[in-house]
Amino acid sequence: MRPLGRIGASVIEPDLPPVRVVDLPGRGRVTARVVEGPAPVLLLHGWTLTADVNFCHLMPRLSGGLVAMDHRGHGRGLRRPERFSIQDSADDHVALLDALGIESVIVVGYSLGGPIGLDLARRYPDRVAGLVLQSTALRFDSIVDKLTKPLLKAVRPLAALGLGRTAPLRFLGDTRDRSTQTKMLWPWLRRELVQCHPLTIVDVMLAEYEFDFRPHVAALADVPTAVVVTAKDSAVPPRDQRDMADRLGADVITIEEDHDVFLAAPQAYVSASLEAIARVTT
Repeated sequence: MRPLGRIGASVIEPDLPPVRVVDLPGRGRVTARVVEGPAPVLLLHGWTLTADVNFCHLMPRLSGGLVAMDHRGHGRGLRRPERFSIQDSADDHVALLDALGIESVIVVGYSLGGPIGLDLARRYPDRVAGLVLQSTALRFDSIVDKLTKPLLKAVRPLAALGLGRTAPLRFLGDTRDRSTQTKMLWPWLRRELVQCHPLTIVDVMLAEYEFDFRPHVAALADVPTAVVVTAKDSAVPPRDQRDMADRLGADVITIEEDHDVFLAAPQAYVSASLEAIARVTT
């Protein structure tokens, strides 16, 4: 880790791969983390996060290469759309692969990155050598989800005004003290997490509630797939994660952690991720 200067106090930032500025024709200019290698991994981050936050502990361990950029409306991603679309996000990442001249990747999708990865694998099967899904599901329709959907629709006008930018900080507030590394990184994490516009926060959730991959599972029959189940997940019910694995015929790696595992228990998260990647590449 390296000091980056001061924001009230010294800010520690994780050592991450180099950034490359890439022009995506018809879409815009993006910054992406890119490491060339024989078996590149495409990292798809979760809701309200950035790729750096979600995968800061995993990136340094990916010796086969990697590609990671922020989704539209997140962090340093492409300009926020009028409505967030899982399909458009998948297309954005394929456009990035095209611009980089990368033919195929192992896709790793965490939470929101799961639906994006599933859609990408279905519509661009020749680009996906393997699929790793983490803390995610084929459909988001738990009781909590059903109760939350009308609430999100009601607060959308307020989100459009910019109210709610600190929601990700509140969601991860308890995570700060669960890991020494996370506590050290918190000033940097705070800076990253407030970049997501509140309207994107709402629209991503609404897009996820409309997502249902169950009718399409047969399309992935030939895609090597592994699922990392977070068995204490309070955001995506573990039973839904296991149901996804069963329907996809995926290998399963279970870790006894919550949805914030990537920060709260980074060693467990990295270990499970590397094992899952290995399973879809052998």
